[in-house]
Amino acid sequence: MMPTLIPVPQPSYSQARENLVKAIPPKLLCLLACGGIDCRYEGPECWKLNQQVIRGIFSSWVTNDIIAMARPSKHLIEKYNIVEQFQRLNIKSIINMQLPGEHAHCGPALDPESGFTYSPQIFMDNDIYFYNFRMQDFGVSSLVGIIDGVKVLAFAVGEGRVAVHCHAGLGRTGVLIACYLIYTLRISPSEAIHYVRIKRPRSIQTRAQLSQVSAFACLLGSQLVQYPDLNLRHGVPFTLQHYLNRQAILLHGQEARTLRQTPKVVYLLCIHLSCLALGLPAPPEIQAELEKRSALRTLNRTVRETMVAKQYLPLLREGHKGSWVSTGSVSFWDEPLGFLERKRDVLLDKRSYSDSDLSKIADLELSSYCTPTLGNERQWCVQDLMRPDLRPGTPILETLKPGHKTTKKESHTLNIPISSMTTSNNCAKTSKCTAKKALPKYSSNIELCRNPHNPGPTSVGRAVAKAMADHGPPGETVLQRSALLQEELNSSDCGWALLVTESDPLVLSCLLWTWLDKLKEPVLSAEDVDKLSCGANSRKPLSVLKKPQRLTIYCLLSCVSTVTSLCPHREDAVLQRLMQALTRCPQEEIGSLAMLMKVLKASLRETFHNYIYLTRA
Repeated sequence: MMPTLIPVPQPSYSQARENLVKAIPPKLLCLLACGGIDCRYEGPECWKLNQQVIRGIFSSWVTNDIIAMARPSKHLIEKYNIVEQFQRLNIKSIINMQLPGEHAHCGPALDPESGFTYSPQIFMDNDIYFYNFRMQDFGVSSLVGIIDGVKVLAFAVGEGRVAVHCHAGLGRTGVLIACYLIYTLRISPSEAIHYVRIKRPRSIQTRAQLSQVSAFACLLGSQLVQYPDLNLRHGVPFTLQHYLNRQAILLHGQEARTLRQTPKVVYLLCIHLSCLALGLPAPPEIQAELEKRSALRTLNRTVRETMVAKQYLPLLREGHKGSWVSTGSVSFWDEPLGFLERKRDVLLDKRSYSDSDLSKIADLELSSYCTPTLGNERQWCVQDLMRPDLRPGTPILETLKPGHKTTKKESHTLNIPISSMTTSNNCAKTSKCTAKKALPKYSSNIELCRNPHNPGPTSVGRAVAKAMADHGPPGETVLQRSALLQEELNSSDCGWALLVTESDPLVLSCLLWTWLDKLKEPVLSAEDVDKLSCGANSRKPLSVLKKPQRLTIYCLLSCVSTVTSLCPHREDAVLQRLMQALTRCPQEEIGSLAMLMKVLKASLRETFHNYIYLTRA
């Protein structure tokens, strides 16, 4: 009978051997453990051909995009044409986990400039990225360093295939790849470790390395919650700034730069509501979510099938293969050894990470913590990501060819495309069919203006405006669908794909307002409202707010601007609902916020008349 829980990963070395490794001088360690100048990891002599996916180097495929390998040397690079092999296999990046100067007595002499067995310039001269994330041999890095390395590995995989190495390509290399799998697939640390060991036997060698993979999963799991629920373990609410700090840990690349000061859930909901109201195809931001989750689902299926084949996971029935929750993972990062049980206080209080590197994370100003600009992420094909109970009743919006430009200026608006607005009366007859017909190409720098000849809002636009203006409690069906999506967002990264394929404006509006309502503190405090009231007549009244507040409100106003341009008579009602969400003011007291209404209307006009729409090819 198959086990319901996968076995606990054990270290490759005994405690005595680990202590001995730390005590032996490096030169003697190279001689005794590796073989000195005849080190078995410094050439192909000790390895079979099926252990050399890179000919001449002890190496293995871990995923279709990542190779774990022993360190190359200048001699091997020249003898076996390693660079040419990289190019043939579309390996675009190499990640080195070594410290300069280590294992100096193994194999050939080290390069005097780099301190490694090769010069990184060899790869960089051939358009192969080189990254170095230093980690002590048989040891671990700080969690900050691991997060940095995982983000860069995630970016590099988007550019092409990646080769990761340390000395033997087992311990530190395995730690990074296992953490990457946890980061991208949200699988448990036990699953990640077992999978890496199946593909690369004897990987992740010491107790410290096993513990770091679990600690990384613990940290990551505590940052995933999008909608806190006080009835559940992940129920501690967060402020806007705290959410952005946690979001910065999870995002990387262009997405991290775009959303440094704006919550991702608000950003995607605003884009989705705007495009839905306008009857437009999904823009690249939403399309990218679908394509990214599709690729990850393929990798998740590969990992699961490998684990099932080795009897680490039970085989699922066909009817339960739809979501991450049903993949057989140990529930929400739980470890059989009780690692997360011992960290219960960490999970329940996400701002307290005492006695470990986690303490550094919580207090970091991560809004300024991001990876360097390295390029655009690869796009993948869309596959069906929908669970039957979450599948919307209408088809997914048409998709556009990805690709867009960015500006360095602070943006007050969403990047939502607008098709040319026709002034002919024929539009009134065909407006209901807009989403079903081929749309014209978008032109760049189109300014959306209130057009007196505009035939009026479409039925979908009216529905979106009505949904956003609704002050009453949502219906039972809306609440159920909203709760399901919230739970998917909290437990599965594929929840983002489910969110952007939801087509009911009532559900989307409920998700938007619920997120703002569940913040520990309102976006606008009473003091903030007083500041805005005092500066109501200034040219840019929102400038008195902190940047996260300001850009989040601009994001919301951009959506309101788009929706109410189609249904102007609901503008006041939508703004009142927005004020209620931003301030937590009871509906019956909204009338006392007349000056805030004035500020939002002025900012709405500013947002409206500075709307820049990006080119869509």
